[in-house]
Amino acid sequence: MKVTLEQIDELRNRVNVSYEEAKSTLEKNDGDLIKSIIELEKKRGRRNEKHPGGFTAVANKLLALKMSIKSKDGDMLLNVPLIIVIAVFGMAFWTVIFVLALAIFTSCKIKVYRDKSLNVNNLKKNVQETVDKIKVKSEEIFKDDGEVKAEEPEETENEIIIE
Repeated sequence: MKVTLEQIDELRNRVNVSYEEAKSTLEKNDGDLIKSIIELEKKRGRRNEKHPGGFTAVANKLLALKMSIKSKDGDMLLNVPLIIVIAVFGMAFWTVIFVLALAIFTSCKIKVYRDKSLNVNNLKKNVQETVDKIKVKSEEIFKDDGEVKAEEPEETENEIIIE
């Protein structure tokens, strides 16, 4: 079957591929646009699994860089992602300079390192679990509020009880 330019343009608009890839996929699927879209999305999904990109990958790389300040005795004084230090540096320049100078003068060890254990996907998962727990607890609270409880005798404000 002959593939038309309109079909190629339509496939490119929907899946964001090159003309060559769109044409070859349409020819392979006998001009069926839906089959071609599905095939290209599956291929793209496999490619993205091998090479994760986008916001999550960048966030993982930025959050993995950490800065720690330890005292002479080895006590951890500060352990934060370097991106936070840079952000605070932009907002409160003299504060960061003062803290770093104080750390140097008190013989603290300043270390910038890559922490492989931190992962944005893990953070997302933990946030989702916390949200789910909050939903369950709030539903229990609203359910308990809906039940009618046995009324206790009301005490008046003018009443004094001495036991």
